[in-house]
Amino acid sequence: MTICIYPSRLPGEPLETHEHGVMTLCDWFRRHVKGWQFEMTHPVTVEVDGVPIPPGDWGECTILPESDVRMYPVPFGIEIGVVGWIAIAVAAASVAYALFMMQNINTSGYTTTGNGDSLELNPAKANSAKLGDPIREILGRYKVWPDYVVQPVSRFVNKKKYFTHMFLCVGVGDIEILRSGIKIGATPVSSFGDDVQYTIYPPGADVSADTRTENWYNAPEVGGTNAGTSGLDLGSSGPETTSVNADAITVSGTSISIVGGTSSDDDETDDSVIPDSWTEGTIIYVRAPNDYTVSTAGGYNVITGPLEELAPYVGMPVILDYLDKDFSLVIASYTPAVEADPEDDLSVAAPAKITLAYGSAGGTPFNGLPDGTQRLTLGTSDFRYKITEIDGLTISVLRVIDVTTTGEDEEGNPTSTTTTEVDPSWPGFIERTMLDASVTGINDDYNWLGPYMACPDSETTKRFEINFAFTSGLCSYDNKGNKGGAAVTVAIQYRVVGDDDWTEKTIRYSDSSEDAIGFTEVFDVDTAGQIEVRVRRTTATAGGSTRDLVYWQALRSRLSKRPARYADVTTIALTVRTGNRIAAQSDRRVNVVATRQYDGYPNRSISGALHHILDSLGIATDTETIAALEANYWTPRGETFDFEANESNKSALDILQTIANAGMGYFLLSDGLASAGREGIKPWTGAITPQEMTEPMQTAFTAPSEDDYDGVDVTYINGTTWAEETVQCRTEDNPTPRKVEDYKLDGVLDQDRAYRIGMRRLMAYRHQRLTHTTTTELDALCYEYKDRIILTDDIPGSNTISCLVTEMHYDDAVITINVSEPLDWTFDNPRVLIRHQDGSASALLTPTRIDEYTLTVPNSEALAPEGWIMDSPDIELPRLVFCSSERVGYDAIMDSIDPGSDGTCGVTAKQYTSLLYQYDDATYPGDTDNTSDD
Repeated sequence: MTICIYPSRLPGEPLETHEHGVMTLCDWFRRHVKGWQFEMTHPVTVEVDGVPIPPGDWGECTILPESDVRMYPVPFGIEIGVVGWIAIAVAAASVAYALFMMQNINTSGYTTTGNGDSLELNPAKANSAKLGDPIREILGRYKVWPDYVVQPVSRFVNKKKYFTHMFLCVGVGDIEILRSGIKIGATPVSSFGDDVQYTIYPPGADVSADTRTENWYNAPEVGGTNAGTSGLDLGSSGPETTSVNADAITVSGTSISIVGGTSSDDDETDDSVIPDSWTEGTIIYVRAPNDYTVSTAGGYNVITGPLEELAPYVGMPVILDYLDKDFSLVIASYTPAVEADPEDDLSVAAPAKITLAYGSAGGTPFNGLPDGTQRLTLGTSDFRYKITEIDGLTISVLRVIDVTTTGEDEEGNPTSTTTTEVDPSWPGFIERTMLDASVTGINDDYNWLGPYMACPDSETTKRFEINFAFTSGLCSYDNKGNKGGAAVTVAIQYRVVGDDDWTEKTIRYSDSSEDAIGFTEVFDVDTAGQIEVRVRRTTATAGGSTRDLVYWQALRSRLSKRPARYADVTTIALTVRTGNRIAAQSDRRVNVVATRQYDGYPNRSISGALHHILDSLGIATDTETIAALEANYWTPRGETFDFEANESNKSALDILQTIANAGMGYFLLSDGLASAGREGIKPWTGAITPQEMTEPMQTAFTAPSEDDYDGVDVTYINGTTWAEETVQCRTEDNPTPRKVEDYKLDGVLDQDRAYRIGMRRLMAYRHQRLTHTTTTELDALCYEYKDRIILTDDIPGSNTISCLVTEMHYDDAVITINVSEPLDWTFDNPRVLIRHQDGSASALLTPTRIDEYTLTVPNSEALAPEGWIMDSPDIELPRLVFCSSERVGYDAIMDSIDPGSDGTCGVTAKQYTSLLYQYDDATYPGDTDNTSDD
């Protein structure tokens, strides 16, 4: 019988069969599966003559030539140990089984390249400053997104840290900003700890010592692209890899000889063995393996053999290439070779040997090689060599290494510079001929990206910076998924515009990181000038399983001109480190909750906002009236004004009206003074009777219709969430209106206040249906916008009689009045109203009849009869309005007073009713279940 290996338990033929003799199952696996160990988890099940044999019994289960042995793959997830076994040799003696297993197992990420952490290159932002736009004015308390004063600067620090430096303008004036009110997106900066640092500068503060306030220019051609990349891909500037394909490579000393080789470059007409692009000074990569003996001692692999060409020393960084896998290691110990003493018969020669470790000579021991003779390649600096001469099929080379020097920049920050230099300690190759060597290089076409201007026209700089980003990490993987190092060399050239010669700096980046990394390079020039810069890769893009994509992510220059102080504005300088917390934000803009500090007035107060605007305009202000409104209404009711004024199309009058509206009031000019008033239930101010009218009063009535608004939606900014919200203003008898007005309310951050103001508008649509128009001489100028007045007429049946007071006598108890018109005492409960000569009107008074033209009313301090002027031809007599107790003329609110060129004044007044203000103290009841779609 045979051992049959099946792809599954489904019906079908075996993948392969094997003859066997008398042996245990363990013996069979050891002979046929390289690296197999009994203790491993096994990816197959075994049945002998139809009986499953557990792995623990394989050492005792003897199979005979006639035994029917069948093997099946395990139908469940594969553990890492199992994959390790398969990866070492997997074949139950054949390639077919190995391929089957490798294609069908779930490796749980073992052979898949890792996904490293991304490096968020879209940092915290602010609003962009717009040329010619006004600087914002914050009135009260408001959430704002500060504007850039100078362009932001982003730098990489220690490869994996990305810091953005910003200098922002918050707004005009002295502004208070609490730490809890500074956020990136929706996250307070306190949540980021040391990842966010800031300094707030009051108006006029000296900011010159803060490097974040420096004026840097970011070249627009370099950076993130519209395609979503993190910059300009240097892959397009990289050279193509070319290698020498030969039957064999012979090395000896500094010479490399090509045996029967041809060039692999793309030029089909080029029949030379050595590529034309390889000249003296070209860097090539030579991997020249050799046979070494490996043993294990003290946890280290001890590598013994021809180590002379390595020129080893303790602490030397080396690269070990084993089975196409590169290990970046450090020599932990080195024992030189000892030759036998020809005069001592007992003397024995001892070859050189080394041990290796990770990271440093004292690091974790390296023991990843199996014992025995192994084919290894040992070298330094990615096996790089510089060509010194080419003679036919022979290349002369010198080994090169990286030399790093450290220092400090002008600000005391540590710096490091890596250069490539010839290794003077290299003794040359040990002479040998190899079939498995490789000699590769580059076909350099000098494809530069750029040049781009580092600074704008008419500007000069002495310092510029470049950012390079490896967004996918910088590492490589072998065919088993093991991670190793990778390297990229970039060349930067710069010059002053107009010069012929370029200054070049070559930088080599090497790492074994799956995480995104980046680097910021600083360049100082001796003489200030307009600098142009170009960049290219000097190493080819490896492709395959190597991650070495590099992007030119930023180019910027520092300009010398910048203010040391910013008068009249509050600024803030921030340093923000991006990371997962910031990267997770959909909105990364910097925002602050700022409170304007008024000079001499309470913060956030309506009166403070009014005085601030009026004082800045130099307008005389009715301080007493505004203070009375603040003390009697705005402060007791908790009414504030919170607003951001940043639009150029907003006039000062617009802002003043907006401020007053937030206090349920209005702005007005009274007797040459800027003042304010408040709408609401209040006594009438005066009366306009037919005696003052130059033409009859007309009253227009608006009948209810389907075109009327029967609902109002007020949009405002919520002072807690700082989001735009809407309150629905509805009446109980009409929760689903047909037509809804969309009204935007500025300066109010409270839901209840927004509801109250919206309900005022709705009540006006429902109950303000009369509009009165007339003209007077100068009498209308006695009143102001939004004053409550009484309008009367002489229409028969209106139960109103307007007349002149022709005579008046008074004592302490009563005032006796004679009038110019006969009075109708048949009115129900007659009442009278006195219009004084200054236009003001008394409350309704109860008259006592003397005769048809004479009556008395109680004397009072409010009537002040001693001030009535009855005998002057220059002053009109007082007016008396005689009416029923049920109706006194038309109760109205002055809507406009329009002086004419003929000395008259047009008057428009709208109906007054206390119903307009019935919701002034209401609390928002919440949204209705249904709203109109209109």
